[in-house]
Amino acid sequence: MANKRFIFIKYLGALAIVFYGKILLAQKLQNKTEIISTIIERLVENTESTIDYTDLQAQLENLYDNKINLNKATDNELRQLIFLKQTDILNILKHQKLYGNFESIYELQAIDNLSDESMYFLKHFVTINEGNKQLKLSELKQVGKTEIVLQHENDFQQRLGYKTDELKAQNKQYYLGSPYRYVVRAKQKLGKNIDLGFTAEKDAGEQFFEGAQSNGFDFYSAHIHIKNVWRFNQIIIGDYQANFGQGLTFGSGLSARKSAYVLNVNRYFQNIRPYRSVNEFEFMRGSAINYQYKNWTIIGFISSKKINTNFQTADTNQINTFDGFTGFNVTGLHRTADEIADKENVNQTILGMHVQRDFNLLQLGFTGIKTNYSSPFLPSNALYQKYNFTGTQLMNAGVDYKLTLGNALLSGEFSSSDNGAFATTHSLLIALDNKLDLCLLYRNFDKNYQVTYNNPFAENSDGRNETGFYFGVSYKPKKALVFNHYIDFYQSKWLRYLVDAPSKGYDVLNEVQYNPSKSLNTYVRYRFESKEKNEINNNEALNDALSVQEKQQFRFHIKYKLSLMLEAETRLEQSYFTTKNIKPSNGTLIYQDIKYKANGGKWTLSARLALFSIDDYNARIYSYEDNLPYTFTVPLYQNSGSRFYLMAKYQVTKKIKLFARYAQTKYNNINNIGTGLEQISGNTQSDLIMQLHLSF
Repeated sequence: MANKRFIFIKYLGALAIVFYGKILLAQKLQNKTEIISTIIERLVENTESTIDYTDLQAQLENLYDNKINLNKATDNELRQLIFLKQTDILNILKHQKLYGNFESIYELQAIDNLSDESMYFLKHFVTINEGNKQLKLSELKQVGKTEIVLQHENDFQQRLGYKTDELKAQNKQYYLGSPYRYVVRAKQKLGKNIDLGFTAEKDAGEQFFEGAQSNGFDFYSAHIHIKNVWRFNQIIIGDYQANFGQGLTFGSGLSARKSAYVLNVNRYFQNIRPYRSVNEFEFMRGSAINYQYKNWTIIGFISSKKINTNFQTADTNQINTFDGFTGFNVTGLHRTADEIADKENVNQTILGMHVQRDFNLLQLGFTGIKTNYSSPFLPSNALYQKYNFTGTQLMNAGVDYKLTLGNALLSGEFSSSDNGAFATTHSLLIALDNKLDLCLLYRNFDKNYQVTYNNPFAENSDGRNETGFYFGVSYKPKKALVFNHYIDFYQSKWLRYLVDAPSKGYDVLNEVQYNPSKSLNTYVRYRFESKEKNEINNNEALNDALSVQEKQQFRFHIKYKLSLMLEAETRLEQSYFTTKNIKPSNGTLIYQDIKYKANGGKWTLSARLALFSIDDYNARIYSYEDNLPYTFTVPLYQNSGSRFYLMAKYQVTKKIKLFARYAQTKYNNINNIGTGLEQISGNTQSDLIMQLHLSF
């Protein structure tokens, strides 16, 4: 308790110091990294995991680089900008219809009830210039912009996996490569309609130009993206993502779930898009085309790639044994002999088609997918996996729709798998007036619904065995004041991992934003979640005595400008966890951010100091951090200690940029960090990331 009082006193002192300066009104366009970080934080800050969402970043970067022409913007295009509300989109289209083409981006200020936040973000993602011109062969000789990014990462404390001699003597697995991570990214434009992309990555612990990685990097990705050739809107050769409808029948890549964007429940990805991330599992490898004729859109794609699985080899001494895999290895890590044995041992082939017809107010789509594996998928005998897919072939079909009726948008999808199971999701988004937006969503996924890749809006990430109802509302009584709320009820009719019986739960978020000026933004948030899980400390083989686990989180966050060059953010967050059979636990996190720009933006420095005291894992707190471009960080806070990072950007010339980020976490109450081969002996963990950006 004394430690928490000390943290709180430090917090009050920091807050008093930063408010001593004069807050000036200033609102310049931020660079791409800063603006995308701001949006991503709102999207994933409720996510209770350390999933790498760099694919989401890549989606926003693509929209930033290929801005929407505001004078030709369609409803679908604007909905890809996830920060826009239903009222924002309606008002933009209404203004466009009444007054004709925008003469300037700053004409957005003339749109009624368009919030300052929406207007500010829009300026980064739209243009009024002509776009989407047909490809001309003469332009292929015009070599456009080239971008190259070189990245290096390393830890400063040795992990157990690198103690090779010690682990060899014990006949244990160990890391075969160096503790460094390398990433190379390259982009090249040819003319105005052709983009080339290349990515290569070596993770920490993997070999490099030796052993199992004699070809250098562990992961390579490349694509050619051609736009607007005759009636072909897009042609992609190489690695890409594919998403259709509401992501229920097919959706590769990751998508945000429940977030502070309480109305953001629909999926409005580009149907196909080049792959630019380093996730080694959820992407397609082959080719895809988007053909458009009048109101018809026809998309076809094929993918064939080797995937990482936990492979089960036949035992020739047993009559009823066979080769197959029991699960997917989605980490992309190949550091030990066992991890290398799981690499690319099964071939996955996917063939798909999506046909879409646009009517005046109605959009209908059909999606068909067939997936084949070179070896059978054989999940374990665990009871919760009873309805999992087994075999070598899986087929899915779905119908999606979107109906616009005045200020209301009704959308959804029906989907089935070839075992006869169904899944469906439907949402209604309605703008009651310029101050009030409502959202309703219902989903029902059969317990035996089976699918290759999907990413619908849901509580769980597997898109099956779930029924739920979501209600969201955003109310803006005054320009500076916004109330956001959602409540989500969900249940599973069959078992889940660590839930040995049918279960239910609900999740509530309440947020009040107060933004009196462009230089001061603040919000207060309260989140409560109640869910049934296995009773803790129950050692029965089938732990069907579920108990209710409740977690509450309170957050106060303020962002303020101290001058044209200096801005700061302060956060206080508290968590409380209670359940049967164990003592309640709680946690406190306080951090202070400072961002400084000097010499006309040539130098940019940012830093964070975080203090935390968290009883245990149950009361854990996640907090998004700013990082270098193409890099994603949401650390998990538990135990007691401090964390800081310092990040710098230096514009050497117009063509050369340098980035660096150093982070360190120091614990007060533990002497070892992590588990298994990732364990660090000591109470300190620190790492360094460096990037060199070249453009010419």
